[in-house]
Amino acid sequence: MATDTSRPSLRQAQRAVTEQRIVEALAALIDEEHPLEISMAAVAKRAGVSEPTLYRHFPTKRDLFAALAGYQFRTVAAGLAPASVDELADAVRTVYQRSAAIENVVRWTLAATDPERVPRPNVEARLALLRGALGGAADGNDDGNDDTARYLLRAVLLLTSPMAWLYWSDYLGLDPAEAAATAGWAIKILAESAGDR
Repeated sequence: MATDTSRPSLRQAQRAVTEQRIVEALAALIDEEHPLEISMAAVAKRAGVSEPTLYRHFPTKRDLFAALAGYQFRTVAAGLAPASVDELADAVRTVYQRSAAIENVVRWTLAATDPERVPRPNVEARLALLRGALGGAADGNDDGNDDTARYLLRAVLLLTSPMAWLYWSDYLGLDPAEAAATAGWAIKILAESAGDR
């Protein structure tokens, strides 16, 4: 009898649920206090798990914060797969709105001054998403020395980041929709300019 390997086992599913509860507990605690002051014991208590269970899933605080960065990325990017510059410009609204809903988590994961404490595990996924949406404009030329393509990808990475919304919100008082309109406009202009090279 063959087993179905496309679905997780019961144990894997339970593990995923437990890890999700733990990360969501950390996210909730970040709304109440500074992340570096949150103890592993407090996270375990909030998640409704024992400390040994917490440490079995996340042996260090760094591992837990890495999972939080993954949670933040999945929350703001879930279901987004823009296939064009226009779709990417439209997707920024969703990214910014979702970021506003988990603002404290976004602030912590993106603005942490110590990347050793908050790793950035989703860089390649973000870059792949952007390259797909930007198409040929982000590919560069055959010799791989195309500054325009490299600079375009860097600029669009920043514009699609929840960090851009945070700056516009903090400095200009823009809500997520207005900030997204600004970012979308800039993305279209940059991509068009790169296509004219």
